[in-house]
Amino acid sequence: MDKIRDRFPVWYTPVLLLIGMALRASTFGDPNLHVDEAFYQTVGIAMHHGAIPYVDVWDRKPWGLFFFYYLIAFISQSPLAYQLIATVFVAATAWMIGRIASVWSSPRAGLFAGIVYLLWLDEMQGFGGQGPVFYNLFMVVAGWIVFRSHESLRAGRIPPSVPAAMLLAGIAITFKPTAFFESCFFGLYGLYHLSRSSIPRARLALNAAGWMVLGAVPAIAISAWYWLHGYWDIYWQAMVLSNLSKPGFLYASTMRALVTFIFLAPIIVVVPLSLATWRGEGRRFTTWWMFAALLGLLSVPNFYMHYSLPLLIPLCLYTATFFQRRIAGPLGLVALTLWSLQSSHAFDFEHTRQSQRAMAALADAIRTHDNGGDLFIVDGPPQLYILTGHRFPTPLVFPHHLGHLIEKDLSHLSTIGETRRVLGLRPGIVVMPDKPRQDPPNMEVIDAVTAYVTTHCRKVAGVETPDLLTSARMNVWADCRQDKGRPARP
Repeated sequence: MDKIRDRFPVWYTPVLLLIGMALRASTFGDPNLHVDEAFYQTVGIAMHHGAIPYVDVWDRKPWGLFFFYYLIAFISQSPLAYQLIATVFVAATAWMIGRIASVWSSPRAGLFAGIVYLLWLDEMQGFGGQGPVFYNLFMVVAGWIVFRSHESLRAGRIPPSVPAAMLLAGIAITFKPTAFFESCFFGLYGLYHLSRSSIPRARLALNAAGWMVLGAVPAIAISAWYWLHGYWDIYWQAMVLSNLSKPGFLYASTMRALVTFIFLAPIIVVVPLSLATWRGEGRRFTTWWMFAALLGLLSVPNFYMHYSLPLLIPLCLYTATFFQRRIAGPLGLVALTLWSLQSSHAFDFEHTRQSQRAMAALADAIRTHDNGGDLFIVDGPPQLYILTGHRFPTPLVFPHHLGHLIEKDLSHLSTIGETRRVLGLRPGIVVMPDKPRQDPPNMEVIDAVTAYVTTHCRKVAGVETPDLLTSARMNVWADCRQDKGRPARP
């Protein structure tokens, strides 16, 4: 059995932080880095103005993710704030990976494993502030606590840090429900070793119940708040029913799964090379962790690449014994680095400048033509509401909720009903792309909005608006007439 040793140097922390900053610096200040995190930040800022997630702005993501962005907004409402904090989180996660891996390898090999984590975040769309970028730190700390405690648990001793690990795992679940599977693994792993001791069965059962309660407390507390405030039906629809009702597209999901595997393949190739010489408790622990992370990925079989970010922790832990080799280890890290960088967004500073110019141009066009009416954004950047000081005219703020057919009527609101209600308010400015961005698009919504803008408004700006993965031309329709019958201006 591996002997647990704290021998991973603290001075590796600035090394990993500097590498993380170098790989992510080109994204700093990008206001439209990715639609997901732009939305999370928008909701976090809106919460400072009284918005209640799911009630005033709807989505299926758990409350903990929005609350985290709410906390970041205390520091600054600039996108740079969450991007810098994300960098600190990924560096800390990489350091924890190295610390765990050094138990069964060497500190240098652990450092290399942490570097691979930093390199592959960009590959798997973790270049900004996706949920796992933050909660992976909670999970790796919880995993480390449980793993290092297994000998004490076998002796019938329960370190106080073990219940704390269960609470950390429970907090991670409030960022992404699929973290449930890894959380269950940590609890079961601890209980398995505790059961091998001479501890009375009643005490074992009591600890099992206590750990489950600690893991569930964060989610239960959030649910209780919505129930007590009369929003239970909306919350239940968001967290459960909408996920069960969302239609799947087998071909698209299969293609995304294949692409995910291709991007992970260079790390996966290293795994059997490590397993060839690796034995002991560390291998068993990492293997079960990988299995739990895979269950989490398969539980939501949409296979967007960032859904696989939790897999990176056990995958990187697997690589450590290979990196321990005197010559092959460093050469392997160089090969993985070169492979990663050739398809990475690192050092693309011009993209961020383009994004900043595009968002500034859209915001300026909205402010210039603001007649005091509502702003309605359809399948466009939701942060424009915050940047221009406009309220949300509908809880369906996330672009996909109006523009994507698979999101039709998944909330407690009718998608076309909400669209018609907002159009009935005669919004003064409408922002939408010149052609549908989603596949398949919700043409019922798009046609209704197109009819409104071509009848009542005129196009005052068209701005090519990139994020780090795609680009679309966003049109600003403004000076909208309040009467129904008069034609649009030329």
